[in-house]
Amino acid sequence: MSTRHEDNATASNGDREPMDPRGYQLEMLVESMCKNIIVAMDTGSGKTHIALLRIEAELDRCGPEKLVWFLCPTVVLAEQQYEYFGKHLRCVQIRILTGNDGVDRWGEKQIWDDVLKDIKLVVSTYQVLLDALVHGFVGMRRLALLIHDECHNCTKESSANRIMQEFYHPKHRPIDEVPHILGLSASPIMNSKPGGLEKIEQNMHALSRTPKLHREELLQYVHLPEMKTLIYPESTNGSENPPLLKGLLRVYSELDIQSDPYVVKLRTAGHGGDSKQLRKALMSRKTYSQDQIKRLCVMANNVYEELGPWAVELYIYLCLHSFQSRRVPSNVDFEGLDEDERAYLLRAFAPLLECKVDDRRSPEDSELSPKVRVLLDCLHAEVGPGFAGLVFVQTRASVPLLARLVSTHTRTKDRLIVGTFVGTSNHAKRKSSIAEVHNVLDQGETLDDLRYGRKNLIIATSVLEEGIDVSATNAVICFEKPTNLKSFIQRRGRARSAKSKYIIMLGEDYQKNILHTFGQLENDMKQMYMDDMRRLEEIRQQEDEEDGRVFKVESTGAQMSLQDAVRHLEHWCGVLPVTQYADRRPVYSLEHDTDRTLVRARVLLPKSVDKSVREALGSSWWKSEKFAKRDAAFEAYIALYHAGLVNDHLLPLIATDEAALKAYSNIEKRPGLVQVKEMLSPWPKVAAAWQTGSTRFQSMLEFSVSQSVVPMRMISPFALPSLRRLTLYPERDSAVQVDFDPITSVEYTGKIEVSDAITMLLLFSIHRSRMVSDRQGFPILFEPLIGVTEREKWLAEVAGTRPASTLLVKSPACTQSGIVRDLSMNGVPYLFSGVKYQPVEIDRAQVEGNAGPNMELAPFLAVSKLSKRTDFLHRVVDNEDPKQARVAKYLAPNTCTVDNLPYTNSQCAMYIPCIMHHVEIALLTEHLCDNLLSPVHFENHHLVTTAITASSASEAYDYQSLEFIGDSCLKVYATMNLMAMHLNWHEGYLTHKKGYIVSNGRLALAAQQMGLDQYIITKAFTGNKWKPLYNEDLLQSQPAKTREMSTKTLADVVEALLGAAFVDGGYPKVLGCLSIFFPEDSWRSLSDCREVLHKVAVPNKAFLFPHYYSHLEVLINHQFNTKSLLLEALTHPSHLGLDNTPSYERLEFMGDAVLDIIITTRVFQHRSSLKPFRMHLLRTALVNANFLAFVGMRHFISIARTSLPATEPRKITSASESTVNYSIWHFMRHSHTADLVKAQASCHARFVELEPAISEALINGHSYPWTLLTALGPEKFFSDIIESIIAAIYIDSTGSLAACETFLTVLGILPYVDRALDSGISVMHPKEELGVVAGNEKVKYEVVLVEDSEEEGGSLGYKCKVSVGPREVAVVFGARTRVEAKTRAAEEAVKVLKQHLKELAVHPEDQELEQAEVRSEDFGSDDDDEGEEEYVDAVDVIDEMELEDDGICVG
Repeated sequence: MSTRHEDNATASNGDREPMDPRGYQLEMLVESMCKNIIVAMDTGSGKTHIALLRIEAELDRCGPEKLVWFLCPTVVLAEQQYEYFGKHLRCVQIRILTGNDGVDRWGEKQIWDDVLKDIKLVVSTYQVLLDALVHGFVGMRRLALLIHDECHNCTKESSANRIMQEFYHPKHRPIDEVPHILGLSASPIMNSKPGGLEKIEQNMHALSRTPKLHREELLQYVHLPEMKTLIYPESTNGSENPPLLKGLLRVYSELDIQSDPYVVKLRTAGHGGDSKQLRKALMSRKTYSQDQIKRLCVMANNVYEELGPWAVELYIYLCLHSFQSRRVPSNVDFEGLDEDERAYLLRAFAPLLECKVDDRRSPEDSELSPKVRVLLDCLHAEVGPGFAGLVFVQTRASVPLLARLVSTHTRTKDRLIVGTFVGTSNHAKRKSSIAEVHNVLDQGETLDDLRYGRKNLIIATSVLEEGIDVSATNAVICFEKPTNLKSFIQRRGRARSAKSKYIIMLGEDYQKNILHTFGQLENDMKQMYMDDMRRLEEIRQQEDEEDGRVFKVESTGAQMSLQDAVRHLEHWCGVLPVTQYADRRPVYSLEHDTDRTLVRARVLLPKSVDKSVREALGSSWWKSEKFAKRDAAFEAYIALYHAGLVNDHLLPLIATDEAALKAYSNIEKRPGLVQVKEMLSPWPKVAAAWQTGSTRFQSMLEFSVSQSVVPMRMISPFALPSLRRLTLYPERDSAVQVDFDPITSVEYTGKIEVSDAITMLLLFSIHRSRMVSDRQGFPILFEPLIGVTEREKWLAEVAGTRPASTLLVKSPACTQSGIVRDLSMNGVPYLFSGVKYQPVEIDRAQVEGNAGPNMELAPFLAVSKLSKRTDFLHRVVDNEDPKQARVAKYLAPNTCTVDNLPYTNSQCAMYIPCIMHHVEIALLTEHLCDNLLSPVHFENHHLVTTAITASSASEAYDYQSLEFIGDSCLKVYATMNLMAMHLNWHEGYLTHKKGYIVSNGRLALAAQQMGLDQYIITKAFTGNKWKPLYNEDLLQSQPAKTREMSTKTLADVVEALLGAAFVDGGYPKVLGCLSIFFPEDSWRSLSDCREVLHKVAVPNKAFLFPHYYSHLEVLINHQFNTKSLLLEALTHPSHLGLDNTPSYERLEFMGDAVLDIIITTRVFQHRSSLKPFRMHLLRTALVNANFLAFVGMRHFISIARTSLPATEPRKITSASESTVNYSIWHFMRHSHTADLVKAQASCHARFVELEPAISEALINGHSYPWTLLTALGPEKFFSDIIESIIAAIYIDSTGSLAACETFLTVLGILPYVDRALDSGISVMHPKEELGVVAGNEKVKYEVVLVEDSEEEGGSLGYKCKVSVGPREVAVVFGARTRVEAKTRAAEEAVKVLKQHLKELAVHPEDQELEQAEVRSEDFGSDDDDEGEEEYVDAVDVIDEMELEDDGICVG
């Protein structure tokens, strides 16, 4: 395995168009799965596509030792079919075997075993398989399916019939030792002999079938041409032959048999055996040399009769000179001609070799036969714009001669570009001949030349009659009459264009009514294999009487009659999830009763429908197909109703329940803000506890200031919850750490009255303006950490004030002195810093108050104003009021007092409001955990605190990170539970219901209904209006209050609590949390859901796992215990296989959630602390559909394949090994629709071009390759199968996320996740980054589609111009999609703006993440109008984050 991909060797770049499966093709597929049939359909109707679908179905059900063999009558047809199958069966190893491979020289079974090792499909000529069977190299029991292309050849002694008669039909052969048979033909009989069709059916052991139910559809794709004749006069060649022909005939007649090298050799040998051979050679004149000249004479005479003198002279000249110079055609050799025979012939040809012929001149009409002149007239008349013609001739010699004639004749040389085509077999039994003049190397590109218009006429032998994919021609000319009915029909089928002509050239003396004869034979043939189609019109005229059945739902009165059933069923299928390349229409098939007079219909619904109701059979037999179809639809719709997939109004489940319907109908009406309960206050509970209990509790706290620690005690009526460390910010450059004793509060034995008085004293020292003097009774009490018996003494010492003059006697330390209060200024508090004596220069402005007349001589108190800050929870900001800055002041002692309470204690009192807020949050959290969240049993309450704190509260923490992980938890639980609860719901219903479950509207409603709104912290603490709380007031009843809150905040908090539960105890606690908020849903654990899903998976013993998918298990590094899960994960909704495997849509729905939780958890748990928006950006990039598709395409497995060495075919005696590379997408099972196959091929071509650059960016780049991945633009199914495989692994591995992570590691996803996390890779989308760089200027995108190659320098595709403000910044051309154009333009614009800023030495403020975080909720999507102008305000950033289909999955 590797991470670099190369083309699958079995794939081809051929341009043969695949076909969207049609109804009549599916009809034939269904019938072929039941019995051996011959598909009899007109040329161009898609028989090969039926074979393709049948091959895929057989490979899915056959054993690993089995293979499918596809037989063709010619090498050219085999090569074409090999190319077609190679393009569509991407994960199947295919081998082509023809005479060109020298298979007749493979004389050992080991060579065949090596060549067929791991091969699942062989395409060969009939003779190759016959030889292999004859020699025992291949046995019939090894074949699972044998397909005969052009099976009308299975007659008489043909290789096809010998295969059937000698190796298939022998009596008493067990049925399991012979393969299933499928025949393909446009003309199942060869001639007009009675019983011809029955004989073919007997030989093939199959019944001839043609579409019945979809006959009209078949006729839409078959264009019968206008048939006409060209009558030419008899040849007017003179009685005397042309010189070269006359000379050639003379050479042959005068050839001395006695001098023939073969005769001479026999004479020289001289023994009896040779004498007998000698007599035989002399009497029969049959020697190699004689045969060569005789064949040349016969061919020359034929050319003369058919084409005229000019042609025969040129023909003989070319043959003889090619032989002389050994320049023989590549497909002819003279291995049996020794040098003596060559010299013998050259001596005989010597007079003829001296003749000169101008092989470049254009002949006169007199040198041409009347037949050729009529052909030239016809071509001259038919040629016009768009002409594409095909001329069939009988002999190989006529092909190059007619081509040269048409290319050089004055009437056609300027209007026709001619190509040639003949058979190409190099089989050893092919006889060499001097008469061969055509070189097959010249025809290698002939068919492609006609397809692409480089040539407009092909002259060919009958090799192009059968099966060869010739582009639609509008004129087919038979230079000779068709030899039989088969040839007549096959040639006519080449004229596929509408209003085409089928022209047959006939001599004057030939039967004039030949066309009527052939037409009558064809009609007779069709009557024989149409079965009940012979009476179809009669049956259609017979109207069944409806049986009056009506299905009625009593609860609603809704009812459905037989007449309504088809319409109802089509409507139900029409609302299935729209999947590109998949047909959502039901498919009907018919079966007959034993008398073949009545029909019954079967209906098959799309793969996305649960297998239990996917198929339905009509309950009755009917005279007409119309009523049979209605009956089947009726039964199917009733089954859908009983399965719960149709509601009681007999309509599809547009809404899965009334709540969802209501939520979705009001989704646009959901208000941004709603009235909710005021935040719950825990303090009344505390106040009540003081009244009821006698036991008190104390908690220790320590203030760490600089290098000193100040301990204090908190007293409460009950044990307080655990409190996390609190950081306070008294000044810009300082911080105070407050640590709470982690030990549970212990009982307090002191007098509460003293503690209350101390608390009042502490608070009054700082907050006296907000207090009532001497009022006590606080919910939480504070006191210094001193002995209980010393408190009263300490209280007496520190109570009250003293004159400030006492500071002059002994100046204490600043922290030991109390607060200085200036009585002349109403007691303004100051912080004492020292005493200043004269002489000291004091600025008068610094002197506060009235110092009296002797101011100059008095000492002063040096002080600074006490800070007015009340919010110490947040850092000092730069724009804070400068008046609060600490400036030195001087006060006269005689106007001041000083508190007895040391400032250290007052400083602690300053922080009490913050501590009270901190305790309040802890109490609120405890109340939430003990009540609403009690079933969850949270161990870490701090997680809950974080989860209920909005960013607007401006705390050191908020819920955003937990919401990030909780969102994924909710998604995965909703997904898994829906999957397990509704086993028959298709992905559309599941997506609809999940959207309701995880919608903000429902989450917000759940939060309100469960009372969570009263616990959410949204208001920032400032302390500006803080006042001490009193128990007396708290015990008074308060009127209920409300507040406004964003519904998104309500929803986010629910998700954050799910995230907190996940961090606290994993998925079990998430389940408990879900059960609280959504009690109406029966939530199951993830393991239970996985168990349910695993039980319904098809067990291995119930089906046969296709062996070649074992390579995929190696590729993804997971061996499945339940193989059906892997098949389901690979089955595209378009897949038409009849194995009842559901499509991957349900698994993809689940895999998306599993992938999301894996990536989200890895990002969330990274060791570095990531900002929430950074985490969202990472997740968006790492689950991006384009990224998933790319890594899936890049990862491949090399599978060994036996190869034929590129040597002389006839000398092959052994095989060598090579490898074929397969990526995951090669294994996807689909119906090979035209658009899907094209999408695979075009995306792979883009991948090959872009892979080096994308891989380099992922391995070594500093930014995520958004633009390159957008240019790759893979179809959605490329990423869908990655997600579906993830889900399959999860179910198969007993719910092991580790097994899924192993798969993601193998793909390279998790290694890149780690690199992005560790290296800080930029993952911001170019459009978003442009919005940031542009600042406040508007960004405008203008996108137009350039369709004229002469415009914009020949750059076809989308052009995008991006402007920032008034100026155009960047223009890009040639984008494949509008999304790519905008992404590229944004990337270029970012480069331009950054360079401009660099040149101006201007750097934008580092607010990228903060700005983007605010704007991240504004993601939307563009409309699809061409030439639109799109404006983007930089503060709105991304106006368009195209959803998953366009490459960006918004988290």
